Formats: sequence, C-alpha cells, structure tokens
Amino acid sequence: MNKKKFFYFLLPIGLILGVVVYFLFFFPKKPREWTPENALHPVAAPRISDAAEVESLVRAVDYSLKYFDIIDKEAGTGHPKSTMVAFGKEQVPTAHIKESLLDFKAQLLRYGLTREFFQYVSQNYRFYQSAAREEVLFTGYFEADLRGSLVPSPVYRCPLYRKPGDLYRVDLSSFSFFQKYQGLPRTLRGRLSADNRTIVPYYTREEIDYRQNLVGKGLEIVWIDDPIDVFFLHIQGSGIVTLDNGETLRVSYDESNGHPYYAIGRWLVQQEILTLENVSMQSIRNYLEQHPDKIEEIFITNPSYVFFRVTDEGPIGALEVPVTAFRSIATDGYLFPKGALCYVETQLPVFADRDKMTGWRAYSGFVLNQDTGGAIRGPGRVDLFTGYGKKSKLIAGHLKQYGTFYFLIKK
Repeated sequence: MNKKKFFYFLLPIGLILGVVVYFLFFFPKKPREWTPENALHPVAAPRISDAAEVESLVRAVDYSLKYFDIIDKEAGTGHPKSTMVAFGKEQVPTAHIKESLLDFKAQLLRYGLTREFFQYVSQNYRFYQSAAREEVLFTGYFEADLRGSLVPSPVYRCPLYRKPGDLYRVDLSSFSFFQKYQGLPRTLRGRLSADNRTIVPYYTREEIDYRQNLVGKGLEIVWIDDPIDVFFLHIQGSGIVTLDNGETLRVSYDESNGHPYYAIGRWLVQQEILTLENVSMQSIRNYLEQHPDKIEEIFITNPSYVFFRVTDEGPIGALEVPVTAFRSIATDGYLFPKGALCYVETQLPVFADRDKMTGWRAYSGFVLNQDTGGAIRGPGRVDLFTGYGKKSKLIAGHLKQYGTFYFLIKK
C-alpha cells in the first residue's frame, strides 16, 4: 500500500478517534444535579439586537429595582437574607446587581436601543450563558381573560380559591440531612393529618375540584363560567375576570398545593390524541371543548393546583412586582439570579388573518428574570410573558421554540 492510500485509510480512523476523545474529555457533561454554580457559564458577548420599544424595558428594569429595594429593607430589619447571588461559580453582591441595573437604565435613557448602546453593553458587561446553551426551550404565558361572578349559579359554577389556612410550607433545605441527598425539593407543602401529628400531602386537583374537599370553607374568591378557562388560569398564574355586573377583578398566583406539575398536552400526545407537532394551548382547548365528557379524566392527570389572591396592579410575578409584556421571563427560581438582567434569542410565531399561524420570526432582546413557574425547571427552560389580550394569548399558546439566553452583570 503506497503512502497516499495509507493516508486515506488512516484519515477516517483518526477522525473517529478524535471525535471519541472530544466527547470523552472535552464535551461538557450534564451534571448529576443542577445547581446555581453549574447552571451558568461565562462567555463572550453575543451580537446584540433589540427592536422593541425603550419604555417597556425601562419599566421592567424599574420593577427589578423595586424588588432589590424590598430586599434592602428586609436586610435592614435583620431579616436573614443572603447578600450574595450566584452567577455560575461567581458570587455577586445584590448591591452590584442593583448598581448594574441603574447603570443599564442610565445608558439606555442616554442612547436608546441603538448601536452605541449595544456596543456599550458588549464592552462593559459580563455575559453568562445558560448551561443548556442553544437548547433552551422557550414557551410563553399571558394574563388570562375570564368571565365570572361573585355569586355562584348554574352558569358561574367553577370557583377560584384563595390560599387555605391549613396549607403549610416545610423548608427542607433548613434541615441538616438536606445536603446529603441529591434531588430533594427545597420546599414541601402539606397539611396536618386528622390527629394533628403528621404533615401529609395537601389535597390534589381531583380532591379539590371533583371531591370538593374545600367546599364550605369560605375560600372562594369568585366563580367562573368555564372550567377550561380556570384550568389554563392555573397554568398562566394571573388573569382579569370580567364580572357579570360589569366590574373587573384582577387575580394573581398566591400559592400552590405542592404537587408536581404534569402537562396535559404530554398526556394527550401519549394517548395519541395529539402529536408533538400540533400540540399547543389552542389544539388542547379545541379537543376539550369538543369532548367535555373527557375533561375530568384529563384534568386530574395534573395533580398540581393553584390558589389566588386579588391584586390592584399586575400581573404580579414571583418577586412580588408586576411583570412586563415581552420584557419579563420566568426561569428556575433555584438556579438563576432573581431580578437580574438577561438577553434572549429565539423565535416567535407569526399569524395571518383569522389567527392562522404562518411561520416564525427571529426574536431577540433584553428581559428581566422576574418570575418562576411549576413547569419551569432546569437551565433549559424559559417562559416569556406575552401580556394581555388576544394576540398575547395566541403567541403564548403556540410558542415552543429553542434558543439561547444569557445573564448580564456590569464588569
């Protein structure tokens, strides 16, 4: 065999060995457990673009600043709040996050969303990318629109409940054994057993809605006319109820029953009723409306249940400040810095007349990490708040695209 043939014989073997070595020694491996320290990695600044309006971004930044003001006040009263936040392996004082937001806002008001502003951010801010890299799944949520009454009737028969007094939180992370076992939830929710000696799981969706375990306890805030609207409100977390007397009532998430969230869309796909390609909030709703006899069977597959409160402004996110359309995201509240500045890149659905989806358009911009959710777990999930109204509902209902996202902190 001459040298040329021998080279071509060895070339594919060398390539295969090179790939094997890369995956064995250099390709980042998924850790046994996601933590704040391994969920973010420092990277070079991406190419920045943001075509949205300045006003909404300033408003969202102000809400994060309000959150940090609340943190400062609690710290001033001796409340045991940590002053350090993990940006990956780096510990950053909350004061520096606040200073970064103030600088970002000042430069934004000076330059606007211009090339000069993008250049300033690229040169003066450190970027930390999610460990999921380009495989971050973006979904959407919105402020729901419902019809209701303060008085139950055959039309308005589906209650929204406020947080029950017998729902307790158990902070597992404060117990000495917590660090010894991987995968434990940081918080449990439950109720006292009949003999008041044991904490047991709180009632499930089936026990609350179909066995009526909370009826007669005076927990009803308002009654809604559509059980499907109520179920989706539990997913969205906030909504505006138009009452039968013409007034409106704004409700927001207050607490959950502590049971794991299970997506009914996944169940419908497993039953081969829908496919991964066509599953969306709209396709799920269409099936439920056409098969009302299946609603209970489908709904109880998700044992998670949400309790609400009435708010004057909103919708209110997990940081107790309002969220802003296309400027607020929900992420895993354990892994990522709350209230911090982020940059996202993904795609949004495009619609033609009669609400028919026709494709996708590139979307990128600055957002604030101001919310969380029961289904938003791990470094590979981001939920984008799309606002209130028909268009917001359509976008959130169809959004299911991969992308990237970063956290920013001033150098």
